[in-house]
Amino acid sequence: MWMSFVSVALALPGPDVTFEQLTDKPVPIACARTAPGGPWCRSTGIIEAPVERVADALEHMSENAALFENIVSIEVLAPDTLHVVLDYPFPLTDRDYVAKYTRTIEGDVRRYRWVPVTNAAAPPTDEHVRLPKFEGEWVLTPHPRGTRVTYLWQGEIEGSLPTAAYETAWKKAGHEALKDLAHTRNAVLSAP
Repeated sequence: MWMSFVSVALALPGPDVTFEQLTDKPVPIACARTAPGGPWCRSTGIIEAPVERVADALEHMSENAALFENIVSIEVLAPDTLHVVLDYPFPLTDRDYVAKYTRTIEGDVRRYRWVPVTNAAAPPTDEHVRLPKFEGEWVLTPHPRGTRVTYLWQGEIEGSLPTAAYETAWKKAGHEALKDLAHTRNAVLSAP
């Protein structure tokens, strides 16, 4: 297992941050454009598989990399640290990030959090645009149809993408992350 089970301090947006709904379909996606530390986005869906199966997909992300449509590669740098390269459409340059992951279990709720870190094994290169502030969490809770999954991420995209295109990118990222996670379990994704 690649995940540490101790908590890391995150700069997640607080309860006073207002999220603006971008879309309800195929799953709800909302963003807080002016949150401290940059924009934050959140998508929520139901994956029709038990929490344990969905959690297993997150705990073994590197083994499931080929099933994630928008991930080029996942390299395990340490038991709790991954280097992830995200596929961006041409003509944009792919993005990458290095993150330390943790897992916490509080009753029926499982949280998988990540924070950006530096690691000598994955220095920034000209091949990708590094996302230096990319952090967030996955929250898994039981639902009558399977698992309610909330994906929260720091939405700064960096590079040459015009700010006007961020909303389209956030919608795509929010849906694709949930869709790819459901795909690893051969499960249906639906709105809550």
